[in-house]
Amino acid sequence: MSAATGILTAGPLRRGLPLATALGLGLLLSVGVQALVLTVPLLIMHVFDGVLESRNLDTLVVLSIAFAVALMLGGVLRYLRAALLAAMAERLGRRLQLHALVASVRVGLGGDRTPAALALRDVAELRRLLGGSVPADLLDLVAIPLALVFLWLLHPLFFVVAVLACLAKGALGALIDRATRGMVRDAATAEARTVGELMGRLRQPDLLLGLGLLPAVLRRWAPLHVAALERHDAAQRRAKALEALMRFAILAQQVAVVGTGAWLLVRGVATPGVMMAAMTMTGLATNPIARLVTQWRDWARGAEAWRELRALAERGAPPVPVAPDPSAPPGLLIENVTLHPPGAARPLLAGLTLHLPPGRAWVVAGKNGAGKTTLLRAVLGLTPPQEGRVLLDGQDTYRVDRAVIGPRIGYLPQEAQLLEGSVIENIGRFTGGPATAVEAARRVGAHAAIGRLPRGYDSDAGPDAGLSGGQRRLIALARAMHGTPRLIVLDEPEAGLDASGRAALRSGVAAARDAGAVVLLVTHEPAAWSDVADGVLTIGGAAPGWRAEESTQRRGEKE
Repeated sequence: MSAATGILTAGPLRRGLPLATALGLGLLLSVGVQALVLTVPLLIMHVFDGVLESRNLDTLVVLSIAFAVALMLGGVLRYLRAALLAAMAERLGRRLQLHALVASVRVGLGGDRTPAALALRDVAELRRLLGGSVPADLLDLVAIPLALVFLWLLHPLFFVVAVLACLAKGALGALIDRATRGMVRDAATAEARTVGELMGRLRQPDLLLGLGLLPAVLRRWAPLHVAALERHDAAQRRAKALEALMRFAILAQQVAVVGTGAWLLVRGVATPGVMMAAMTMTGLATNPIARLVTQWRDWARGAEAWRELRALAERGAPPVPVAPDPSAPPGLLIENVTLHPPGAARPLLAGLTLHLPPGRAWVVAGKNGAGKTTLLRAVLGLTPPQEGRVLLDGQDTYRVDRAVIGPRIGYLPQEAQLLEGSVIENIGRFTGGPATAVEAARRVGAHAAIGRLPRGYDSDAGPDAGLSGGQRRLIALARAMHGTPRLIVLDEPEAGLDASGRAALRSGVAAARDAGAVVLLVTHEPAAWSDVADGVLTIGGAAPGWRAEESTQRRGEKE
C-alpha cells in the first residue's frame, strides 16, 4: 500500500502532474470505491435469501470473507483517494494564495490596503473547504447512477423511490443555499469591514494610548461587530430550521423504501433480501447529497470566498504586455501624459511631454500635493496614466511584465521599505550575488555604515530589525543602485542623511548618470542638485501646469 500511495499522491503531484489528470485519477478511485460498496447489498441479499434459508454455515463463512476483502479494498482505495485529494488541496491552496497576493498588491497600488488581508482570509476559507470532506463527497456522487441502475434491476418501484428521494434532498439543499447565501455573504462582509476598521484604528498605538482614545475606539467598534455577529447567527438559525426538513426527508425515505418493499414482499415480487438490499442501496444513492446539503456553511463561505477572490483577480489583473516601440528614442520618454488623483475630475498634470536621453539626471520639483509622487508612480509603471504613455528604451513601463522591467529600474520611495531578510539580500534584491551588493553599497556610501552593524551585511533588515531611519535609507539607496539600472527614481533621497551621506549620494547619482542611466529625483531643494542635475521639471503653479528647464550650469560643463 505504501508503494501505491507514493505513486498516486506525493510522487506525481510533486513532479507536476496536471490537476485535471489528478482529478480524473480521483474520479477513477471513487468509481472503484463505489463499485466495492455495491458488494454490500449483494452480500445482504445472499445472507437473507440464501444462508438464512439453507442454514449453510460454509456459505456464510465464504460470504464473510468476501465481505471483509471488499471492506479492506474499499478502505485502501479511500485512503489513496484521501491522500490524493489532500495533495491537490495543498497545491491548489498554494497557487490560489500566490495569485491572490499578487492581485492584492496590484490593487493596493491604487491606495486600497484592505484586499491583502481579506484575500488571505478567503484563501484560508477555500483551503479549509478543499481540505475537508466536500471534495470526497462530490466524487461520491458517482454512486448515484450506479445505485439507481442496481435499484432498477431489483424493481422499478425502488428506482422511483430513490429518484424522488434524491430530488427532494437536492431541492432542500438548493432551498437552504438560496435562503442563507445572501445572509452569509452580508455577515461575512460586515465582519470583515468591522475587523478591518479596528485594525486600521489600532495601527497608531502611540496615539491611542497617549491620548487615552482606546476605550472610545472600542466603544464605537463593538456595536458594529455585534451587529455582524447577529447577522451570522440569523443565517445559522434559518439554516437549522431548514435542516430539520432534511431529517424529515431522510425518515420519509426510509419509510417509503420499507413500505414499498413490504408491498412487493406481500405480492410475492420481492424477497426479504431484496428489501434489505434496496434500503441499503437507496441510502448509498442519497447519502452523498445529504452530506453535501448538511455542509451548507462550508459551501456558502467557500462560494463567497471564491467570488471575492475572482473579483479581486479582476481588479488586480495585470495589463496585457505590449512589445517595445522600435521607433521610440532611447532613454525615458514621457509622452502627452495626463494624471488624475483617485476620484478627482480635475487632473494633477496634463499633457506632459519630456524626453530624457540616457545619461541624464533631472530634478522633479513642486509644492506638496502638486503630483510629484503621482508622476513618479506613473513613470515607474505602477499606475497607468489617464492619457499618454511612458516608455523606457521604447518599452511601455506599465504594459510590461514586471519581472522583465524590474531589474532595469532602481527605486527609492519616500519611506524606505526593506523586506524580511539580511542586508545583503535586500540590496541584491534577493537574486544578486554578494559582490554586486557590496559594490552598490559602496557607490552610495553605505558600506561603512553597514560594516558597523552587529553582523555587517548578514544583519537582519526587516521591519523588526531595529535599524534606524538613516540606516534603512542607506540600504534602500544601495538597492536602488544595484546592478546597472536604466532608470533610477529617487523620492527625496537626502531625507535622514547626514552631510557625508548626502555627499556619497550625490556622487552615486553622478556615477549612475555618467554610466548611462536616466535619473529622476524628487527634492525640495533643486538648487542643491544644480551641479548634478541636467534640468528641473517643476510641477504645479497654475495646475495642472508644468515647466521643464535645462540646467545652464550642466550645459556649460558639457560644452
